[in-house]
Order: sequence, then C-alpha cells, then structure tokens
Amino acid sequence: MIPQDVPRPAALLFDFDGVLINSLPVMQLAFSAALQEVYPSKRMPHTALFKAYRTHLGMGFPQIMRNLDLSPDMFAPFRKHSRILAPYVRLYDDAIDLLDWAQSQGLPIGIATGKDYERTIELLDQLGIRHYFAAVYSSDNVPRPKPAPDMVQRFASETGIAISRILMIGDAAADIHCGQAAGCPTAAAAWGYTERATLTALRPTLIFDTPQDAQTQLQNLLLPEMLSK
Repeated sequence: MIPQDVPRPAALLFDFDGVLINSLPVMQLAFSAALQEVYPSKRMPHTALFKAYRTHLGMGFPQIMRNLDLSPDMFAPFRKHSRILAPYVRLYDDAIDLLDWAQSQGLPIGIATGKDYERTIELLDQLGIRHYFAAVYSSDNVPRPKPAPDMVQRFASETGIAISRILMIGDAAADIHCGQAAGCPTAAAAWGYTERATLTALRPTLIFDTPQDAQTQLQNLLLPEMLSK
C-alpha cells in the first residue's frame, strides 16, 4: 500500500546497475580479472572481496576501492574488462515498458549511477535507451558521488523541479541514502542486487518488487492528477 503522504512525482531519477540493467555477472568477472592483474603474485579472496564490493554498490569505483583497502590501480583494468564484457549486459524485463510509460506521462527521467560517465554513455548507446534520459549523473561528473545528495540536487537545479517532487529509485543503500540526504522520496528496487529485508531496513518511502510493480504504483500515485485533467 502506498503511504498517503507521498507527493506525486514530477520526475524520476534512476540508479542504473541493478535497476535498469543487470550487469552483475559482468561486474564480477571484471572485478576478478582486475584483481588478477593488480595482485598477480598474491592469493586474493576473489569471492569474499566481491561480496564486500557488492555492499558498496552505488558509490564510485575509486571510493569502493578505498572502502575495501584495495589499490586505486584496480580502476583501469576493471574498466578495460568491463568494456570487453559489455555486450553481455542485459536490460531487466519490463525496464523499457517502465521507461516508455514514464516518458508518456511527461516525467523527466534521469540516471544517477556510480559508474563513470564514459562507460555509462557507452552502455546507454549500446542498449539503445539513451534518448529516454534528460540527464545522466555519474560518479565522476558531480563533486560528490552517492550517497551524497549532489546528483539529486543537480537534477532539481537543471530541471527546475522541486526536490520533494523527484523520486529517487535505486537498489542499494547508497541510492536510498542519497535521496534521503537530498530530502526527496525514495523507492527501493527490490529486483536488484540487495535483499528486500535489507532495503526495508533503510526505510525507503516506497518499495517496488518488479519494474511492472513500479509502473503500477507510480500510476496510482499519478492517478489523482490524471483524473483532474
């Protein structure tokens, strides 16, 4: 059930990985390959390190490396292998339907990702979805990446839409904390990379179980406005 005090959204700001695209297998392979390159003579616990890496998703890669006490030299090989494996990144089922619906409602749509800008644009073009987005914010084109509120604040500034009318949609703690820090409503995408119980504990404004459920709940939020037209 949708809380009664949720404002009708006037814009949507999506995280990318784990919300619109499933890149986790590619991410894991690229991470493991980077570990192999940067630590060739050291036995590294690949599985355990990637499990820890997942808990920081949404943040920029260099920031995650600092959190895991890994070398910043990981970034270059990680990007290299991510690009090689990019053809295996897939859109989630119904993600296009959700974007089509949002566009049909006249809702400005943005991306707020922990990826670097260059690879984000490459993937948007590869998947043929770049045209949906009025703005793309990445870990390297804002002063502070998620969980700081900068991406939401910049989206509000550039669109002229009040922060309270922007809905931040993400599947990671960094996404929810970003929206909460900015003061906008948040929606947890429970089909992504974080357990539903973990997302619930973050106290997002809404929880979406699937992209189709997201569309249904958003339609219900917009219904009073649509009926008044």
